[in-house]
Amino acid sequence: MRAGLRKMLAILDGTPTDAKGQSLVELTLTLPILLVMLMGLVEIGWYANNYLTLLDVVREAGRFGATRDPLEWPDGEELKRNRMDCDELAGYFNKFDTDNQTTWPGPSDLDNWGYIDGDERPFGYYDGVACSVIRNLSPLEFNDLTDDVVVSVFGYFLEGRGGPNPHVRVYGRYPARANECENDDQFDPFDFTHDGDGSDPNEDSSRFDASWDNIRGYVFRGNHRMDYGASKRCLGSEFSTAEVEAMLDFNGDPDRARKIQSVPNSGLVLVEIFWQHHQLFGLPWFNLGPVAQGQTIHVWTFFPVTAAEPDID
Repeated sequence: MRAGLRKMLAILDGTPTDAKGQSLVELTLTLPILLVMLMGLVEIGWYANNYLTLLDVVREAGRFGATRDPLEWPDGEELKRNRMDCDELAGYFNKFDTDNQTTWPGPSDLDNWGYIDGDERPFGYYDGVACSVIRNLSPLEFNDLTDDVVVSVFGYFLEGRGGPNPHVRVYGRYPARANECENDDQFDPFDFTHDGDGSDPNEDSSRFDASWDNIRGYVFRGNHRMDYGASKRCLGSEFSTAEVEAMLDFNGDPDRARKIQSVPNSGLVLVEIFWQHHQLFGLPWFNLGPVAQGQTIHVWTFFPVTAAEPDID
């Protein structure tokens, strides 16, 4: 027994022994583990690189939207397929001017959400922000069948400023014909008093809509869909108006009483990217989602846009 113990210690110390093929056995045992670790490191690096690229792209799009006026966008244009591309040539649905895509490249059921064909127009606010994402995405590629860009704009103000209980109120969410999801939002963002009729003098009655849009934000392709148990799924943004209002209101912040008094009346643009990540090696033990489908990376940013500041006392 002592001889066996001495031999084992000699092997562990690297002392030469008479054992044949020892290095080969050790390599056989350790090489698979080393390869798995190496491939895992590469896979994580690949994911992190794509994630950081998307963060840079979404921030650049937010800067684009911060310098323009969303209120110049004609209400309802966000529901026209020809405004959901990056081309100004009539009859084409292109991400780039050279594509010459004559048929709609995304989901075929968007008419169920109220989307229609329409005349091509010069770039406006929302398609301009979305196309900023597309043009800055390289070397990543945008897949018309799986990926999406969603743009929302909020006007908000501080109610009760200087009083004992000030709080932030979202006055409106644009685009006006695509701003709430049934069962996740409880009211139209332009319904200031939440009474369901939009008749209050402080409300923007021209943009109030009593029906549920089940579209939240301008969507570039309509691929991202959420199920809130309504009659149909909702397209677009992951953020409800109430969630954005709570973030602006510093809910849960221990220093809220001081911070809330400095909140200005202003506007925000929210840009979201939903991009399907695929593994580099496609190995099931590094599964970041179904191997065949990949995993959807969701990145988003808020930027101030003063043009959306509500005109309210």
